[in-house]
Amino acid sequence: MKNTVLCDPEYASGKGVKNTHPHVSADMFPQKSMCIMPLYKASLSGALEELRSAGYHFSHHIHSSIEIYRILSGDCYMDIRSQTVHCTEGDFMMLLPDVMHSFYLNDKSDCSFQHIHFDPELFAGIVLENNGIQPVTLLHAILFNSRSYYYFRSDCIIDNTINKLISLYASSNSLFSAANINVSLIQLMLYILDKSEPPHSLTAPQRQNSYVAYTLNYIKEHYAKKIIQEDIANQLHISTRYLSKLFKSYMGLSFPHYINIYRINRSIELMPNHNLSLTDIALSVGFNDSQHYSKVFMKVVNASPSQYRKLIQK
Repeated sequence: MKNTVLCDPEYASGKGVKNTHPHVSADMFPQKSMCIMPLYKASLSGALEELRSAGYHFSHHIHSSIEIYRILSGDCYMDIRSQTVHCTEGDFMMLLPDVMHSFYLNDKSDCSFQHIHFDPELFAGIVLENNGIQPVTLLHAILFNSRSYYYFRSDCIIDNTINKLISLYASSNSLFSAANINVSLIQLMLYILDKSEPPHSLTAPQRQNSYVAYTLNYIKEHYAKKIIQEDIANQLHISTRYLSKLFKSYMGLSFPHYINIYRINRSIELMPNHNLSLTDIALSVGFNDSQHYSKVFMKVVNASPSQYRKLIQK
């Protein structure tokens, strides 16, 4: 497994505060207590087997859930950000949250697949590492280990787990079905992490995992307000340049681009509320005005906010 190591030259040269500085302790890094999600809370929003006819097309969209496909027969295509992935029988695809994508078939063949949607917040309460800066959770690990998606040939472990999830979801009225589903999802995510070849390891030095985890949590909590990267870097006692380089290395997106995508997705979640105008939505997710919101929305989604709102209402 190849690990990428990034070092902050300003801090390595002594111009800044090193991690090992005697006056910098874990207490200086603001942490919040982790809230463990109860296992009885439902995470799955859909788990079933589907059949789509030749020529089917689901246009570009974005959502905050994790989406899994296991192709049973035929083939399909997915445009994921700037890439086109051709999935065939026996393939496994897992799309990460806040990733623009589409799903479509050619005009020659049908496609059957197992399809699962679930809320990734389940994994935000499972701590894999805690070095005193910011706990690194299972959700962080999933985001760190892939840019936009996980794609490989399925195997018997994945097949059995997906079949189990679909069966449990169909009998969701049983006493412990939600807990069984959540445990199965956790096991599946850990297996996928072990199976994948990540660009970063949880053993990465210089507390890099925690720096990015802290930044992601900060964005999640403050996206509705003005976010200044320098403020986050100061809280972490690292340089803004280092944080910018580290964030892009882990997330595959620049800091401003990630925030824009995050805000756009939050705005899409508000669109079904007819009591909110598009201006109301824009202001509530951190944009200063509707004009800037529309410009960013068009760049991210390739449609105007009003067009997309009509699309999801169909």
